[in-house]
Amino acid sequence: MAAARLALKPASRMPQRSLRNVASRFALLLLTLSMFASPTPADELPKEKGVARTVKMFDMFCLTQLPDIEGIERFAGFGEFAQILGLDLAPYRSGLPEEKVLAWRFHDFGAELILTATRAKPDEAQKQKHPAFAKGRSVACSLLIPNDAAREDIVKELERRLGRGPDESRDDAGAHVYAWSNETPKAASRVVFTAPAGKSAKASLSASAIVKD
Repeated sequence: MAAARLALKPASRMPQRSLRNVASRFALLLLTLSMFASPTPADELPKEKGVARTVKMFDMFCLTQLPDIEGIERFAGFGEFAQILGLDLAPYRSGLPEEKVLAWRFHDFGAELILTATRAKPDEAQKQKHPAFAKGRSVACSLLIPNDAAREDIVKELERRLGRGPDESRDDAGAHVYAWSNETPKAASRVVFTAPAGKSAKASLSASAIVKD
C-alpha cells in the first residue's frame, strides 16, 4: 500500500512520456462533447492539493482515455495503484454482464481515492436512448473522491475543463447530480458529477462513452 500512497504525491511520479501522450491526444469523449473551447486538457497535473488537481486526475485517467479501457489500466499501472480484486469488486459492479470490471485504490495527499473502469454491452435503457449504438459497447470510468470540497468549486473546474456548463443539475436520492451529455454519429457520451449530501460518502466523477464495435 505504500507504493499506492506515493503514486500521485508528488505529481512528478507520473511518467513524463504519459503526460506528453495525454497532452497530445484528443479524447473521443471530449470530441463527442464538442468541448474544445478551453486548452486546459494539455496542462499538467497541478502539484498542489485542491479541486484543480482532482479534476485534472479525472481528465487524465478517464476523459482522455475513453473508450480505451486498456489505457485506463495502463495509467493505473504507471501510478502503482493497488488493484481491487475478487469479492471486493462487488460494490463497483453494475449488475450487467460486463466484459471487464476493474478498480484500484490509491492515496493522494493522505486521502483515499478509487478509480474504476468497466466495459459492457449497452443495457436496455441505453439501447432505447441511443438506438444507433444498441450493438456497440459501453465503456465507463469513475474517480471516487473525498466529499470535502465545495461542489460549486468542482462544477466550476469541470466547466472550465469541458468548455460549458452542465445540461442537468438535480437532486437524486440524497445527492446532487450535475451532468453533461451529447451524441454524435461516432459516440454517445456523458460526464456526471455526483455529490452526496452527507460528507461521509465519497463523491463521484464519472464518464461514459458508447461506441459502435
